[in-house]
Amino acid sequence: MSDSVAERSNEAFKERRIRAVKNDLDSGASLLARKALADLIDYAEECQTDTAQGLYHELMNLSESLRLARPSMAALESAMLRWQEKMPEDVSHWSLGATRETAVEVSEQLERAMEDAQRNAVQALVDVLKPGVTLMTHSCSSSVMALFKRLHDEGKAFRAIITESQPGMEGRKLARHLDKLGVETLYITDAQMGNFVMQADRVIVGADSLLRDGTLVNKAGTKLLALTAQDAGVPFVVLADSFKHSASLPEDVILEAMPEDELDLPGLHHVEAHNIYFDLTPGRLIDVWVDEYGPSTQFKSRR
Repeated sequence: MSDSVAERSNEAFKERRIRAVKNDLDSGASLLARKALADLIDYAEECQTDTAQGLYHELMNLSESLRLARPSMAALESAMLRWQEKMPEDVSHWSLGATRETAVEVSEQLERAMEDAQRNAVQALVDVLKPGVTLMTHSCSSSVMALFKRLHDEGKAFRAIITESQPGMEGRKLARHLDKLGVETLYITDAQMGNFVMQADRVIVGADSLLRDGTLVNKAGTKLLALTAQDAGVPFVVLADSFKHSASLPEDVILEAMPEDELDLPGLHHVEAHNIYFDLTPGRLIDVWVDEYGPSTQFKSRR
């Protein structure tokens, strides 16, 4: 294969994967990060290059592009940064095969580390929840889904209240998950949060990012639910492992906006639509943070 053909093939691969990450509105932060690690594995095996240094450069370029693809999701950034840190700085004396193998091994190690961190965070919360609780959530966090599955598997009966989570309607995915588990569930519009929060024993949400000061970045509507929970005296809990921790502060955060046509608003001359997918929930509205190290009423960033 000629150099120009190889370069075009490599660029096409990277463009496809980066575009897929940017357009993925169904996966939560943890799942998206694991998909990005899988992308690095695929690229390490398929990248068209003749040298270890060439492969190293291509993989670093892809990991950096993936890191920047979704600025609201700290887990993606954490996974890519940790991958970069674990890779050797100098592969000039390495074989191409050894470099491929190392890139794959580091990615697989991080995938396992992320799975372990989520599993341990979920178990830490399961251990303090009593049977018969009613749990309310917003959006469709993979950590919260895993929590519901673990509660079910351990025989801890619970009831769920879930929002539809517009736009995107992630609540439908969660509703199907709970239905398969046989969990009694209330499915409500986002606007009904205030009507039903007082029926919950706890509000539990996942996280796209947890900032250095304890601020939560999550699906738009989370702050409204936190305010509603505080007003009703219902504990607001964030379930997020340390891969979600970010060194950023609120003023540094870019809240991602998605295409306005998702709102299905007809063309109007004097109306401007906004479709910002995330919001910021201040730490003062959060009662408990839970990561793989256990629950805490005082946030301590692991970054």
